[in-house]
Amino acid sequence: MFIPDKSVPMTKPEALQLHHLPDDVLHRILSRLTFRESSRMGLLSRKWQKLWRSCCPKLVFTRATMFKPGNKTIRRTRTKFARRVNSLLRQLCAPPTLNKFVVKFGLRRKHTCHVNRWVGFCSKSRARHITFDFTPGVKGIFRGLADEKYIFHLHVFSVPDRSPAHIKSLHLSYVWLNTATTGLTGFANLKKLTLHKVSFLNDFQHLMLSECTALEWLSISCSSFTELTLCKPLRRLRYLSLHYCYMEKVDLEAPNLTSVDLTNRPIPLALSESLKVMEANIKLLHKSVLYGDNLDYICTELPAALPHVQKLSITSTLCIYDELQSFAKTSVRFINLRHLSLYLPLYGDGRSVGGILRLAYLLELAPVLEELELHFRFSDFVIRQAIRVDMLPYRHDKLKRVVMSGACHWQGLIELAHHIRRCASRIDCMIMDPMVRIKGLPTVDWLEERGRRIAKELLKRQEFQGVLTVL
Repeated sequence: MFIPDKSVPMTKPEALQLHHLPDDVLHRILSRLTFRESSRMGLLSRKWQKLWRSCCPKLVFTRATMFKPGNKTIRRTRTKFARRVNSLLRQLCAPPTLNKFVVKFGLRRKHTCHVNRWVGFCSKSRARHITFDFTPGVKGIFRGLADEKYIFHLHVFSVPDRSPAHIKSLHLSYVWLNTATTGLTGFANLKKLTLHKVSFLNDFQHLMLSECTALEWLSISCSSFTELTLCKPLRRLRYLSLHYCYMEKVDLEAPNLTSVDLTNRPIPLALSESLKVMEANIKLLHKSVLYGDNLDYICTELPAALPHVQKLSITSTLCIYDELQSFAKTSVRFINLRHLSLYLPLYGDGRSVGGILRLAYLLELAPVLEELELHFRFSDFVIRQAIRVDMLPYRHDKLKRVVMSGACHWQGLIELAHHIRRCASRIDCMIMDPMVRIKGLPTVDWLEERGRRIAKELLKRQEFQGVLTVL
């Protein structure tokens, strides 16, 4: 049996440390950490700093990444935010090729020297996905002034030794956008452009948009300009979103456009050769006209602009007046529309029925419609007695499912349900839901219960047996 000699000291093997691992393993470890965690690792030593520089494809500077969550002792000021961003960027004195560069904080024009440095860093590092979002927080949103916005100069990406060809997506919020400069070569490979609360110092659409020939996604919101018209086609554009821009006209050629999202007053909508639009979400702002609603626009302008749409959602007020029983009709149809959803806050005269029954024209407007959803919101009056209006039924052979929610205590809607049932003999399911399904609107329990009772009483007919469900 071997007995060790205790007089000879034993050598203890050196413990394996994290930095002894191969660089490729360390790269994988760092890539799995959050931006905050990986940047803190870069402060440990020169080796870790070098590793962090080489495996940091995403730089995300937000309130969450720059300030410790839950720590209320630190005053999260704009100056402290800018200093911390600068401190991290100084570690990347030799910028790597970045995949993403994001700055999201409520900065202002007085921070121009900092932001200019970050924009230049983006250009030198050839960042592909860039976000500069300076939108104020909830407390400062109403105090924000347009004159305080940072002026974003696009020519920074078009200096002689660099071009913006590396940029794939660009998101700008709460800035002034300046495109007037010589040598702006455009963004040849830009695929996604998002602008929110952006003001324009010059002709944005002709100086920039016309040169974005690879653009596939365009979203502009809360940015006032009178019209969107382009002299050159956007042949790769697939998604178009325009929200609260208060435009007067949209005219562009986008032959491969498949989805449209619009919030605006009723305007001429000319989408030349856009025959591939499959889905559209339209929110029409209220007209400030007596007896005015947007049903004429829905029934005439939209079928002409989107004749091939298959799924359509429309939000618009509907006025209930006898004066509106007649309205414009057109020979143009939604020839491919399968699913139609209407969200209709109701206003008007509680003694009128004809205003609601105008919706029956939708069956004639969409001959291949299969699903119809009508979501209403009542005002402060109730139709107490319905007036039977004998309308000639329009035969519809495709409609299979109908959903009507909200304001079911209006007997005028019971009239509408009866007429739809007479027109569409192949309906498999009709759902009457007394609850208000329009988002952000309150509901009243006793009105729901009343609507439920009235629907059950007035629709006890043979033609509704096996088809009607009252929730």
